[in-house]
Amino acid sequence: MSNWSALDPRATAAWTEFAATGAAEADNERFQKRLHRPGWIHAYPPVVLRGAAADEVTELGLRLAELVSDFPRRVFGEDLEAWAGYLGVPAEDAELMISALRHPRTGRAATAVMRPDLVVTDDGLQLVELNVSTPMGGMSTIAPYAEAALDSDFARFLAARGLTPGAPATTHVWLDMFVGLLREHETERPLHVFEAIANPADSDSGRRFFVDMIRSGGYEISCGLVTDLELDEDGASFDGRRVDVVVTMYTWHETKKHVPPALTRRLMELDIAEKLDFIGAPATALHDNKGNLALLTEPEFDHLLSEEERILARAHVPKTFRLRADTLDRALAEREALICKPASAYGGKDLAFGFTHDDGQWRALLAERLADPAETYVLQRRLRPAVVDVPGAEPAGREVVLAPLVFGGRFAGTFLRQAPPRSASAINASSGAEAAGVLTFEPYPAPSHTPPSSSSYKEL
Repeated sequence: MSNWSALDPRATAAWTEFAATGAAEADNERFQKRLHRPGWIHAYPPVVLRGAAADEVTELGLRLAELVSDFPRRVFGEDLEAWAGYLGVPAEDAELMISALRHPRTGRAATAVMRPDLVVTDDGLQLVELNVSTPMGGMSTIAPYAEAALDSDFARFLAARGLTPGAPATTHVWLDMFVGLLREHETERPLHVFEAIANPADSDSGRRFFVDMIRSGGYEISCGLVTDLELDEDGASFDGRRVDVVVTMYTWHETKKHVPPALTRRLMELDIAEKLDFIGAPATALHDNKGNLALLTEPEFDHLLSEEERILARAHVPKTFRLRADTLDRALAEREALICKPASAYGGKDLAFGFTHDDGQWRALLAERLADPAETYVLQRRLRPAVVDVPGAEPAGREVVLAPLVFGGRFAGTFLRQAPPRSASAINASSGAEAAGVLTFEPYPAPSHTPPSSSSYKEL
């Protein structure tokens, strides 16, 4: 275990003093109660990084998000069919994704919400995936986490020493992005936003935070299954009320399982006709695919990278390649060094670690996944996260993932997950990791590197 140099030593020293007072246990109980979400644990004491370390994460996250999301255009131009073919997307899925991306209306949200996941290793931060989807983990965590942190006894202990932690204005950046995606509405009443879910079993325990965020922008909000929307030639209604905006709080992975393609098409048609704003899947789906990382590490595309981009990719993107018949021998030979991941799944679902399988088991697994008609898979070099000393951790030592949120090309805060060392598990809240929003004692400056806002392919 090593000291984590990103932590602010002032917060670490203050925590040692505060813990010695005996007040930490009760403070933690209040903190967890305020943030309570079934199945979630929030990191306490609040995580405070040095300003320079937080800025480094911000800049790296923005640069990688821009490179990974823009590079397919450089490789395939406007040939979206070739891009979908490279990713192995089934034809019926590809047609829906491509039609969404090609139209300026339905394609406007393609990369509006992104989150690069950066694992802390002894060799620096490593990008394991770029999440591109409207229901982004962390966006409903940072603001309430910061509020709870500032209202804790530990924060008051810090304030007595002239130290006040803070976080970026995640809610304001998200609302600015959201407003930029809406058409002009000729109404004086508050717009009615429908938070659409796909899975009847979805019980997102963070929904109340998203609802609060929407309401803070002056909007009204309803939540329900997308299949419960009533559609007509003038738009959509829910429970007899006209809906102005539909936000899909589900991924493409969930779309395939729970949403009829005809319903998605109809919502896209109403969006194009400016009868409602339809924001989310399937416009994000080609971008939200782990196969895109392979473009940056496969030699055939290396010449399309600038020298600066090549250095960036080599330093921070682990070797990634698609599982295909012509890569099977490589995947078998490098078993112990690889992880096999579904290309479009989320939350650490269905990860397979080569070192936990023998040769026969690994061969059988890869054969099964090669034959899967509903999903494609990638293989990625297995990382060994650094085990760092984090204040308050019992037992000591945590593996850490830092995930900067990028809304409309702007930094909106860093989502953090930390977990005790585990040899074959993702560092995800769904698998027991503690969640947090990164705080600093220094005000967050405007980032010096801001990626351009996304365009539809028709506009390029």
